[in-house]
Formats: sequence, C-alpha cells, structure tokens
Amino acid sequence: MFIASRDLKFAKGRFLLMGSVVALVAFLVITLSGLSAGLVKANISALMALPATHIAFEGTDHPGYRNTMIERYMWEGWAEQDGVKAMEPLGHTVFNARTEDDKPLELALWGLVDDSFIAPPLNRGDNYGGEVENGVIISRGMLEEGVDIGDLILLDRVLTELRVVGVTDEHRAIGHLPIVYAPLRKWQEATYGPPGGAPPGEKLPDIIFDFVSIIVLQLEEGVDTAALDDELETTTLDRLNFYSASIGYESEVQSVQMIQSLLFVISAVVIGAFFSIWTIQRTKEIGLIKALGASNTYVLKDALGQALTVIVVGTLIGLLGTLWFNEQVKDTELPFMLESKTIITSIVMLLVAGFFGAAMSIRRVSKVDPIIALGRDQ
Repeated sequence: MFIASRDLKFAKGRFLLMGSVVALVAFLVITLSGLSAGLVKANISALMALPATHIAFEGTDHPGYRNTMIERYMWEGWAEQDGVKAMEPLGHTVFNARTEDDKPLELALWGLVDDSFIAPPLNRGDNYGGEVENGVIISRGMLEEGVDIGDLILLDRVLTELRVVGVTDEHRAIGHLPIVYAPLRKWQEATYGPPGGAPPGEKLPDIIFDFVSIIVLQLEEGVDTAALDDELETTTLDRLNFYSASIGYESEVQSVQMIQSLLFVISAVVIGAFFSIWTIQRTKEIGLIKALGASNTYVLKDALGQALTVIVVGTLIGLLGTLWFNEQVKDTELPFMLESKTIITSIVMLLVAGFFGAAMSIRRVSKVDPIIALGRDQ
C-alpha cells in the first residue's frame, strides 16, 4: 500500500470528505437498525420480559392475544402435566381509560395471580393488590402520560376504578400499548363483569372467575405440546412464535428487514460512486505507475487497501456517533435498542457492502492503458 498511503497523506481533504460520507452512512445504517429493533421491541417488550418458554392460547389456527379465552379446566389441566415446571393463567384486555383529570389513555390490562412468577420488578411503590384491593402497577412508560403513584384510572365502558400503587423499573408494552398489572380477580371483574361491578349488596357470579386469556408456561425440553393441545383444546406456541401473535409484529419485522436491505444497497452504491470518481481522477497516475512496471495485481491490491482503510475508519467513526446517540436517548421514550448483535451485524454488512461497491468501482484500474502516461488522451 505504498502508493495508497502516500495518497492518503497528501490528499487529506479529499479523503476526509470521503471518510465523512462513509461515517455518516455508517451512523445512518447502525442508528436506523437500532431504531428498527427498538420499534419491534416496543411492540413486544412485555412478552420479551416474560420468564416463559411457551404460551398456550385457546385452540385456533390463528392465535392472538385479543381473540383467546382460556377456561379453568384448561389451565388446571396444564398444571397437572409432566414436564411443566411452572404454569400461570394470565388475563389480557385492551381498554380505553381516563385519569381523574379526564385525560384519555389507551392501555393493556394484565391480570396476574398473587405472588406471580411473571410479576414485574418494582422501581418504586407497592405491589398490585395488597392493602389496596384495586391497586395496580403501571409500566414506567405511563409516567410520560402524566400517570403516577396515587392516581386513579377509570376504565371506559366498564367503569372499573384502578388505583396506581407501583411503577415497574422498565418500559413494558404489547402492541405499543403500556401494560397495567392488576390482580387477576380485578381483571376478571373488569373484563367479564357488569359495568361498575356487582350491584350493592350482591356478589358477582363465580363463573366469571373461570376464564382468562392465556396460560404462561415454563416447560422442560421434550414436552409433546401438540398432544397436550389436542387433549386440552389449546394452541401452544414457543417463545419465537408467541411474539408473532402480537398484532403488527410480523409486518413490523418484515418492514425492518426491508429497510435494512435497502440501507445496505444504498451504502454500496454511495461508497462505490465515490471510489469510482476517485479512480477516474487518478487515471493518468495509474497509467504512469503501470508504465513504470507495476502489475495489475499490485495496482488493484493498492487501490482496494486504500478503499478498505477509508471504509473501516469511517465505519468506526459512525459507530462512535451511534454509541453517543444511544447514551442521549436511553432514558427517553424513543424506541431505540442498540445491542451487540445489532452492532456487529450492521458493521459486518456495511463493510461487505462498502467493500463490494468499492471493488466494483475500481475494477477499471486493471483496464487503464499505460500509454496514457505518455500523453495519449483517454
């Protein structure tokens, strides 16, 4: 890389411009990958936090969290099966609601049993239920909506009142709706009971407490879920597939993959265009080097080494910019998730795309005629 290193040294401004473009492209690719991953996580963050291997839905070909109803015999039947390490019924309902100052809210109410193994860790406050019969825990994301401990939430139509007693230590949502964790019986009253609850002096019928939405499971390896589904009239999905049961998850994943693919194609085109222009400008110098005896292999290695240096340095600068951006937004509501896998995948794909684009553009190096150095026009 003797010639390439001298070019880098004496054409600093030009390579600074090219490196800046590569850095901006790298920042764009990694940042948008983080935003895409964050958008997907914002859809299923509550599901990702579940310590579950499987989830059982009502028996259907198209299971979903909004169209499932589990009866008591189903979850009690799962509890009796071999290979079930933990089992818990869970209620899920989407509600429109209002605060005491009439501020509208949209939330997903989850009903959990007492001492639930899937209960969220508290950031502050008390657990759901407890001394406050209608006490609930809100996702930290609802703090951005102005809801906090001590506030009253009124569910529209059913007129059920919920008192906020605790806040989770992280953002938890499903279908981009914040989760509110309530006692299972309170969820059953709100979902299946009459508006406003039982009339004064009366009790709600026991039958409404025999239904939930899903069964959260921890299963040992080798459990025949298909056979148990036939027996208990459920549909059981493993961890990867029960994410897909959330509304909009699959379409978001497909959109993210399309965006990433387009970004890598754009990266290859942009980087390739820059090096193509650079190669055209150096045509006479390359002809002179060939006239002095340099082989095509030497010139190509030198040009590719130069391109790789610019791409690697630019990519690292773009990565540093993305890490800085991550620090600025990590405590905000912006759906951004930067993980090692996201970083490594983005960098590798960007380097491959950039190197491929550069290689295609400087291929013309091998076609430069040494006679150009003797004064013949191109």
